[in-house]
Amino acid sequence: MNDSCSTDRSCPLCGEANHCRVAEGCLYKGACWCGESFVPTHVLRFLAEGSLASACLCRRCLTALARHARSSDDPVQILALVREEVTTPANSTDFYHDEQGCVVFTAAYHLKRGHCCENGCRHCPYPVAPELKQHPVPAIKLADAR
Repeated sequence: MNDSCSTDRSCPLCGEANHCRVAEGCLYKGACWCGESFVPTHVLRFLAEGSLASACLCRRCLTALARHARSSDDPVQILALVREEVTTPANSTDFYHDEQGCVVFTAAYHLKRGHCCENGCRHCPYPVAPELKQHPVPAIKLADAR
């Protein structure tokens, strides 16, 4: 395997595998997952000019980029927010952001807390009554948490 192929398979922001169907030669399985995210053209152009578009972003970085692009027009600020988000260790073990930008706590976070809050959390490791699995409490958006 040559270096350009291995580079194409790594996210230029976080270095993790990007699981790009084009780089992996798997387009026969259908369109790549990255087509589900919308990133404004001026942000994509900024990435290309900064040599970050040489490889596909991973799902986590692309989702963060699309989410931050909804609240800011400045590509420099958007990229800084994404880098901060993906390099903060607490994000990977305690919570993540879903496609809608909601904070989703991991099972590891719930175990650290030590008890069930009975809010029907998505990854709750504690036994909960089935009627609570309907998420009665609205998810916290990142913008609301700041």
